[in-house]
Amino acid sequence: MGVLHKIRKAARSFPDPMFRRALRLGVAPSHEHRAMLSSLGDVRTVVDVGANVGQFALLTLRVLPNAHVHSFEPLPDAADKFQKVIDGNAKVTLHRMALGAQEALMPIHVTQRSDSSSLLAPALQSVFYPGTHEVRTHDVQVVPLDHVLSQAEIKQPALLKIDVQGYEQQVLDGCVRSLHLFDWIFVEMSFIELYSGQTLAPAVLHWLSEQGFELSGIYADDASYKDGRMIQADFLFCRRSFQTSTPTLTEAK
Repeated sequence: MGVLHKIRKAARSFPDPMFRRALRLGVAPSHEHRAMLSSLGDVRTVVDVGANVGQFALLTLRVLPNAHVHSFEPLPDAADKFQKVIDGNAKVTLHRMALGAQEALMPIHVTQRSDSSSLLAPALQSVFYPGTHEVRTHDVQVVPLDHVLSQAEIKQPALLKIDVQGYEQQVLDGCVRSLHLFDWIFVEMSFIELYSGQTLAPAVLHWLSEQGFELSGIYADDASYKDGRMIQADFLFCRRSFQTSTPTLTEAK
């Protein structure tokens, strides 16, 4: 993230007291996701997988004020900062664990920039994004989402956000029983192997289509492209049965 981009984020955050307090802790909300979140309507539950230090949760609190946010972050330092940023907000529950397909104790590959850390070892990640190389490993608890949240806790409409650096398919495999409760899925995916053994975007897209979700939008910035080729992007999916029950733009006029 360039210096100018950081300055713009800080300037955009400063007028809001909650954001301003987070800035003092070195955290800015992920304003780049505001348009996406604003398009979803009255979401009641957000499951924030790969919460890092609270960037997405912060923005969600402002854009989706009726939502309860369940955030998952396994790295102790990041989770500690998240806790300070959220400061006991009753609308947010922090789960200090990683999500995956099955319960296990696994090493997470901690990178110089903590938000690039992954349960998969970096491959081309540090080549395309300098400063994201591995610096150490740390054992973390991995649990399927189906074992953590009950169906009663996922009040609809619900959004599942996944930003786990190549571990997307494993997270999805761990929430098959509750997947039908989500109306929206927002997931970062890659077109090349940034992390060793990761499932690439076309395969995840196909899997989600088989589960009843349709691609609704693709979000990418300049950093998502290298030499004219898209490397990764954020993808928004909508559950087909929810989509057909939602008024069209024409009907909503």
